[in-house]
Amino acid sequence: MSAQAKPISEVVKDFEQSLGNLRPSTKRVYVSGARAAIRAASLELWQSPSTTDLLASIGKSPTEKRVRISPFLDFLGGGEPKNSPSDQDSVALQNWVIQTIAKQMHSVKNPSITSRRDLGLIAAICAAPAKGTPRKWPESCLKIEGREVLLWDAAIEEPCFALPLRFWHAWRERLARPDQRRLYRKSLGWSQSRLLFPGPDGAPLSRAALHNALRRLNLAGELNSIGPITPEKIRAAFLWRDPL
Repeated sequence: MSAQAKPISEVVKDFEQSLGNLRPSTKRVYVSGARAAIRAASLELWQSPSTTDLLASIGKSPTEKRVRISPFLDFLGGGEPKNSPSDQDSVALQNWVIQTIAKQMHSVKNPSITSRRDLGLIAAICAAPAKGTPRKWPESCLKIEGREVLLWDAAIEEPCFALPLRFWHAWRERLARPDQRRLYRKSLGWSQSRLLFPGPDGAPLSRAALHNALRRLNLAGELNSIGPITPEKIRAAFLWRDPL
């Protein structure tokens, strides 16, 4: 974009227009990230800093979930949002993830609890990408109502996402029972955790958990022009167009 100074409110409008044909929900996530970055930098929408000064102010300010502001930073720097794959790449990555999960579910006869969790993690980030990392989601966000699997009160229609989450829900309930917790050597903190995907002692999983899940599920390869597959690329692909 041009280095000519203009009110920050106009810069945000230009950024939103630059997002083109992305889904409305994706646009809201990116625009919300831009506004969060501006607030964190203690800037007002009426101010008219240069692009260089705006970038510098945002760069010096601690902003939570910086992944969400990277498209705005890229826009200010004159590039395309890194987390906005092309339509073709998004479709290819969505299909590849769904097919790989389907193969895992059919090929593994007696999956471990870790495998169940890995499948649940990846299914979760695909089914509700706008909710951020599933590492910190509450257990209450996943519900089973008859044949429906509800994630954040929305029914999951894609079987490759619904089934792993249904299985994981069943395991979380099973391992909450004292006899099963002892049988599978789970800590009391884990079984009583209010998180959907608790770590060993009930605290949130580490940031490496999703990357490790991709590796164990053979999803951590490369796909044509997309390059190495990462959790954020998967999330961006499913933000682009909800497949459910």
